[in-house]
Amino acid sequence: MDLENLKQNMVSNNLELIQDIEHYSETHTNNLTVNRIMDSYYDHSMKHVTFLLPAYNEEQSLEPLLKKVRKYRNSRVIVVDNNSKDKTAEIAGKSGANVLKEHKQGKGNAIKTGFENVKSNFTVMLDADNTYDPQDAQKLLKPLMEDEADVVLGSRLLGKREKGSISRFNLMGNYLLSLIASLLFSKVSDVCTGYWAFKKHVIDYLLTEGIDSDGFDLEVEMFSKIATKNFRIIEIPISYKNRLDSPKLNSFNDGIQIFKRMLSIWLKKRWG
Repeated sequence: MDLENLKQNMVSNNLELIQDIEHYSETHTNNLTVNRIMDSYYDHSMKHVTFLLPAYNEEQSLEPLLKKVRKYRNSRVIVVDNNSKDKTAEIAGKSGANVLKEHKQGKGNAIKTGFENVKSNFTVMLDADNTYDPQDAQKLLKPLMEDEADVVLGSRLLGKREKGSISRFNLMGNYLLSLIASLLFSKVSDVCTGYWAFKKHVIDYLLTEGIDSDGFDLEVEMFSKIATKNFRIIEIPISYKNRLDSPKLNSFNDGIQIFKRMLSIWLKKRWG
């Protein structure tokens, strides 16, 4: 079977069925990667996609993560270094990523800086701790490129999780916060996920509306405001792995902050 027929067959079977692009590219001489499939299948190619990674002391995980991201060869990669004390910025720079500095501490501040520098039609946001698989980005981008959604969330709770990747306490907390978000705004299974894909006009809206969060309440603020504006939101199951070092999330304190942020946005919406 020649390359063109192989490509057509793979596309017709749906991109979501491509389970192991890395293995495929390593075992086939033509190196048919998801990048080439998406470039040929969609009007919007990967050159219209930016990968945005907020990073704080991620030297252990960043290099293998960026190696996977770079399989999307025509995409742009932005790493926002949030006062790292290790070699995070150096590793990102050597990989060819565009490295931005954000000196105000907190994930929310890093993402705001990243959003302000995004020019692409589509943006994939994921944490730099290598717990999320860049291969899943194809599944998040597909509904955007087919104009079926404005925002796509990668759901860890609907997908496959490595044993121990989310503690029982955090899992229950996430279920509870997602239930509250579903009741107040729109149905969601994993409101705290760090894996998102956006169309450009949604990012523009968030910047205009303003992002107040500086920490881990960022995701729930974005979800609440996007849902309130009635953007089209869908969720896609993703895989989730254990991180190499200790988590930066303080489960109880950050959980309380996430709940307070969600409630304040709902009250503002309800009472003006």
